[in-house]
Order: sequence, then structure tokens, then C-alpha cells
Amino acid sequence: MAGLKFLLGLIPSTSKIEEAEKALITEYNKFLSFTTSELLSKYNHLHELVNSSSFIQKKKEIESLQYKNSEEYAKEKEFLSLQKAKDIVLYFKTVTGGALKRFRELDGSQKIKEFEELESFIKSNIFRQRQKMKPITFKDSDEYRKFLEYKSLKSDPEIKAYYKAAAKGEAVKSKAVIQFEELAKFIKSPEFLAKKNMKPITFKDTEEYKKLLEYKRLKNSPDIKDYYNFKSSKEYSNFLNLDGSSRLARYNELKEYVSTAQFRERKNYLLDRKRFEKTDMYRDLMEYERLRKNPDIVWYFKVKDSDKFNELKSKELTFSDEFDGPAVDETKWLTNHYWGDKLLHDRYSFENDLQAYTAKENFEIRNSLLKIHTKPQKTTGKVWSPATGFITKDFNYTSGIINTGHSFRQKYGIFSAKIKLGNPEARNNFWMLSDRITPHIDVCRTSGGKVWFDFIPGSQKIYRTSIGSKYAGDFYIYTLEWKPGSLIWKVNGVEVFRQTDDVPQEPMYVILSGGLNKPVNGMSTMEIDWVRVYQFKQ
Repeated sequence: MAGLKFLLGLIPSTSKIEEAEKALITEYNKFLSFTTSELLSKYNHLHELVNSSSFIQKKKEIESLQYKNSEEYAKEKEFLSLQKAKDIVLYFKTVTGGALKRFRELDGSQKIKEFEELESFIKSNIFRQRQKMKPITFKDSDEYRKFLEYKSLKSDPEIKAYYKAAAKGEAVKSKAVIQFEELAKFIKSPEFLAKKNMKPITFKDTEEYKKLLEYKRLKNSPDIKDYYNFKSSKEYSNFLNLDGSSRLARYNELKEYVSTAQFRERKNYLLDRKRFEKTDMYRDLMEYERLRKNPDIVWYFKVKDSDKFNELKSKELTFSDEFDGPAVDETKWLTNHYWGDKLLHDRYSFENDLQAYTAKENFEIRNSLLKIHTKPQKTTGKVWSPATGFITKDFNYTSGIINTGHSFRQKYGIFSAKIKLGNPEARNNFWMLSDRITPHIDVCRTSGGKVWFDFIPGSQKIYRTSIGSKYAGDFYIYTLEWKPGSLIWKVNGVEVFRQTDDVPQEPMYVILSGGLNKPVNGMSTMEIDWVRVYQFKQ
């Protein structure tokens, strides 16, 4: 027995199911397309990037940077300290002042050399002894010694004897006489007389005294005073201590460093509280946040993590026909029984059939609908009877049959079709067979004023159920879900029948056919909008 829902007609409408399925498929296709989209690829890249430990760590490092904790700050602080240091300040005052320049101009000059030579002489023992000299008179001179020698010779008996003898013309000059005469001549000379009358010679009359005066003059000269005052000053001592020193070199190194554009840029960067906002990382983060709020991205992850597409994901379309062409697609369908086409090469009906099957006359495709017409029409055709085999028979009706025996067979899966079965008194059928007459599955069929769902696993068994005739008068989606342990029939997604015994385990093909078990008035038509077969994904 069919469920209460079918008795009361409380099943979803076909149009709503199709609309929902179409919308779901459209959305799923959008989902699949979006999966490979540039936008999602960009988002995934940014998501991985901004949530990576390296990005988070780097962001934290950038945001936590402080100028006071930086190497740049330490160097600038050291530079400013050196710049204010007294010795550094004095050094540069000295370097830029005139005293050092004048000192360098004099240092090593002839003037300094002469002064220092004089100073060295003045400080010598020779000079100090000379400075202590007694006044020199005529008696301290060589002239005075010669004068004493002259007086001594004058009273010498030999000299006196010579002159007495000379008076007589008998004298011979000796060396002593010659010496005496030379001295007598010298004593009468102007030079001797000047020497005899000389004033006493003191230290002030010496060359040493002149050098002393020159020394004092130079020592008191502004240049010499400035030179030696600077040379002995703390300023010059400071200059000598710093000039060429590692301390000064460090100051100059730091001065050059803090004046570079690189340092200024780094300092400004570290002082900038919005430094992270100026990085490529921030731009990536903002782009990520923008994309994270993108409606398509939000939608994608919402459906990605849901079970919305589970049904679509769980199956794969393996066969379909939407009947969009002008005629039956013979690459998919045989317009005959499979074995009639393969072995008999002719059409046939079964002995209880009131119709003969035609090749084309009973098919019509219009507006993407396949119509199989069963109509009153006299014709002759073959009939198969287990007792007599194939015989020729006259028929009062014709109809059509199509199957996929040559193009498509499948074991397990979802076999579905949107069908308007038509006259419930006719025998319009959506069914399945394998290579033998059984197993035989009627996904849906009409007969005796009802819609039937049948399963015939063998000649001695049959399982079936039915629903009312009203389900033949409109389009419904008839589905068989075939799994290894079950067969489930559904109408518009609502289960109508289930069978778990004798489940087929061999591939089967799809058949659509019209026909009659008993005469009806006029033409009966089964309309098929589409046929779709899916295989379950592993």
C-alpha cells in the first residue's frame, strides 16, 4: 500500500521540485565554477597568508616596534651624547677657531726653531757661566801681557848690553833683541794705545748678551706667546687627545650615520604608529578582509561546509536525454525490443499486447517532450509466444518502444524520468531489463486505472504496489534508487515502495513504451520530458 501522503495527494509539486532542483544544480554549478575562480584562488592565497604563523609573527613584530628599543635610537642617543660632550665640543671649537691655525703656521717654522735654539742656549751651562763673568780690563788682555813682556825685556841686561854695544857700532841682534824691538814697536801703535785706554768689558758687551736680548724679544712677541700658551693649553691637550682617536672616529661615524636618508627613513618608520598600515602586508590583510565579506565568498564557504550539495555530490550523471532534438536520438535509443533488433532484426510484441510497435510513426518530439502515442490503427506484426515462438498477427493498435540496450546499461544508481503517463487504462511504462526476461523492474506504469510499481525478480515472484489514477494525469518525477541491498521507488522524491529481497546484481537498461492490455477509446499518449540516470559516487 502506498503511503497516506499519496492517498491524500500531499506530495511536492513537480514544478516546485524541478525549480528547486534546477536552482540547486545551478547553484552547484556555480559552486564548482567558483571553486576554480580567480577570486577564490586569491582569497585562499590571502587566507593562508594572513593566517600563517609567519605573517602573524611579522605583523606582531612590526606593530610592537618602538624607536626607543631600536638600534637606531641607541646610535642616535650615543651620537647626541658625544655631540654634547665637553671634549668633543672643545675639539670642534679648536678645529674651527684661529688659534690652532696660527699654531700650525708657526709650528716647525724657522722662527720657532731660532727661538727654541736661543732658549736652549740661554738655559745651557755655558751661557750661565758667561752670564756670571767678571768685567774684562786692559790687564786681562793679550796687549797687557805683551806690555809686561816689553817692560821685562827693557830691563834685561842682554838688551841693555846690546844698546851700549850698538852705540859703539859693535852690536849683533839676538832673538831677544828682535823680540824686544817688535814689542816696542807694538806698544807705540795706535791699536795698543786704544787697547791701553779701553773701558772695562762686561757681560753686556758680549754676543751672549745680545742673544739674551733677542731671546727676550722673541719670548715677549705676541706670536711666540700665543704659540706657547696654546701649546701648553688644555684646549691643545684636548685636541691632541681626540684628534685621530677612536672616540672621535666613533663620533664622526655616528654623525654620518644619523645624517643618512636611510637612518631618517628608518627613524620615521619606527616613530610612525601607522607603520603597519603602509606595508604590503596590511594591503594584503585589507584585501583579505574585503574578500572575506564578499557575498560570493561568504556564500561559497557557507555552502561548502554544509550538506546542501550532498545529494548532487553523491551521484554522477551517466546517461540523460532531454529530447531537445527533432527526432529520437538513435545513438541512445533503439526503437524496438533489444533482442528483436539484435537477433530477429524485426519488431515484435508479446502475446498479451494489443499493439504493434512501429519504427517512427508513433513518436513525436515537440517542445522538448517525447510523446509515445498508442492509437487505433490496423497493422500486421510479429508476436512472441513461449509456446509457439514468433507468429504473425493482425493488430488494431500501434504504439512505440525505445530502449538503451545497445548504448547504456548500469548496475545500481538512480534511474529517473519526468513523465506524464496518460490514460491510466492504457499500459504506458518506464521499465528496466537485463539480458533475460527477468529481473524486470517497472519504475512506473499504468494499467487498470492505477499507477503501478513492480519488481519481478523471477518467474515465480512479483512485488508491487500502486497509487491512484490521478497520478497518471500530470507530470511527475518517477525515480528508482537501486543499491546493492535495496530498491526504492519514489514519486517527486517521496518514497512509494521499497524492496530489499532478490535485489538485482547485474547491469540493466532503460525502456520507455506505450501499449494496451485491453481496448481503449481513442489515442493514449505517454509524454516524457527527460530521462536521467546517475551512478553513486564512491
